[in-house]
Amino acid sequence: MENYKADYISPYTFEKTEIETKIPVSLVKQIHLDLTNLKDYLVTPTLINPDDMDSVVFGLMDMNDRTMKYMVTISPKHH
Repeated sequence: MENYKADYISPYTFEKTEIETKIPVSLVKQIHLDLTNLKDYLVTPTLINPDDMDSVVFGLMDMNDRTMKYMVTISPKHH
């Protein structure tokens, strides 16, 4: 099973590195597809959470009430 990877650019050095999460690519793709199929919502690009470098984050904005914004996070369970 392949894990989700994304590029990360350091805000301090502007160096680009690749981050690999512990979340399967298939899970990220399916959730992103499901979110983009929601009517009346705009989905942001998929991001890796810079706070923990392991969670995948999607932003949602209600297109009818642009002040309503949501964050959907997929994170591995740490024991």
